[in-house]
Amino acid sequence: MYKRKIQVMSGSTYMVSLPKEWARLHNLKQHDEVVMEVLPDLSLKITPIQSRKSYEKSYVFYLTGVRKYDIIQLVSAYLAGYDEVKVNCARCPAEYARGIVRELVSKTIGLEIIETSQFEYVVKNVAGDFSISVDEIVLRVFRILKMMLQDLADVLARGGSREKLLELAERDSLVDKLTMYGLRVFNKVFTGEILPKDIGFKSFAEVNIYYNVLRNLERAVDHVSYIARDLSEVDSMMNNEVREIALNHIRSLGEFCEKVMTLYSSKSGKDFTSVLSEGYENVKKTEELFRNLVASNPNFFFLYDNLYRVRGYLLDIVELISDAKFLMQRLQAAES
Repeated sequence: MYKRKIQVMSGSTYMVSLPKEWARLHNLKQHDEVVMEVLPDLSLKITPIQSRKSYEKSYVFYLTGVRKYDIIQLVSAYLAGYDEVKVNCARCPAEYARGIVRELVSKTIGLEIIETSQFEYVVKNVAGDFSISVDEIVLRVFRILKMMLQDLADVLARGGSREKLLELAERDSLVDKLTMYGLRVFNKVFTGEILPKDIGFKSFAEVNIYYNVLRNLERAVDHVSYIARDLSEVDSMMNNEVREIALNHIRSLGEFCEKVMTLYSSKSGKDFTSVLSEGYENVKKTEELFRNLVASNPNFFFLYDNLYRVRGYLLDIVELISDAKFLMQRLQAAES
């Protein structure tokens, strides 16, 4: 344990010296920087910034021939922050390896094939990690979710078509790409490779909040996609009563989604009252009507259940925005 006295300079700056042994252990010298993080118990964590430079940039993966396993592993390497992946395909047929690499590139933002040989593909992140801000990613996913709900309502109102429902469901793939790109950036912050300020945040706690906002948005989109796929098979079986009540519920959910997106965009939390007293309560009313209906018509319980989950994820996001609001207030008070 080290003990130090606090020095006050210019009447407002508090200073404390670092233990010499600790500084030497981390090869620190004059003008090097350290990261200081206030932990939940108000203790202070100090980390040398140069430790961020020690992360491996390249990863070698040997294809196994099990498609699902190979794709999951390669996507995980991308999410972990590797900038280059060397895909060794010596154990697999050339056509299989080519298909796997192309699928990886199609599922991600920034990855491109930069080199090929008889036994290896080299895939590299050529876009960098700051070509799209994480804030813009969240807003884009919000807009996609809102439009998916609106389009789902339009398809139901007009009788719909299988082709339009399947097209709507496919938008989930774009959201997956945006989400993986954002999670990759967040993971680089969590591992200390980049700092919160590098992506526009003031603390690791704030980064964690918006990580969860993006995760919840992705899950909400997943459930709208499930609805579209399932409806493409059974839409013709829906009677007018089910269609009308489902339509009202989807529209109220779309309006609630727009209010939550506006709340997120404002970053101020000023509209919390209207979001919860009007938007959320309206969703609950239409949801109750739908629940009573599907109790006697279980063929469309999947529709109610998925919409119920979308509502839950949107409410979780409202709570996370509230968390961010109070966190920022506390950080601003600490800085003043």
